[in-house]
Amino acid sequence: MNMMKKTAFTFALLATLLASCDGVYAQKPAPKPVPLTLAPDLSKLNIEKILQQVQTTKVQQSAEETSPLQLVAEFLQLRTGQVSELEQLLQARQATLVPLFQTAQSLIQQLGFLLNSGGNPVQVGVLVIQIHALQQQMAQAQQAFLARFVAILDPDQLQRLQTVQLAAHLQPILPAFQSIFLF
Repeated sequence: MNMMKKTAFTFALLATLLASCDGVYAQKPAPKPVPLTLAPDLSKLNIEKILQQVQTTKVQQSAEETSPLQLVAEFLQLRTGQVSELEQLLQARQATLVPLFQTAQSLIQQLGFLLNSGGNPVQVGVLVIQIHALQQQMAQAQQAFLARFVAILDPDQLQRLQTVQLAAHLQPILPAFQSIFLF
């Protein structure tokens, strides 16, 4: 029973470390300015959500259903050519990310099995490093996607995108302001 608690604790610790792989610093780094383009936290996504997103990237023809792509296109006031480019960028991103997510999920399952069975620490370490490398590849793919998307926007559209990104960044703290009636 004691070994099971150690394994569960180790797995929880590794999961926490993987979720917060920002890096380790000997000194406190200088504060970073708010980035121009905020990348979503890919560690919170799973393959089912990714595959579901692939199915909703096309602009819907039905007036009753509004796809996320339609909403983005309308809010940013994208031209038809820009919508086509965005669709192509989304498809290319999906083609890159889906295999990476599938591989990561497989490695995470292997890691869980090793941890639960008291596996070799070297094998555990190798899996953790492989999972981290996949997370880095996913983040790079997302950053490349965002850079290509931003490149097709005109200044007004870019400003609208930055406004949405700022709103998303501020969303977690809004309830605190709302609770003391600051808006």
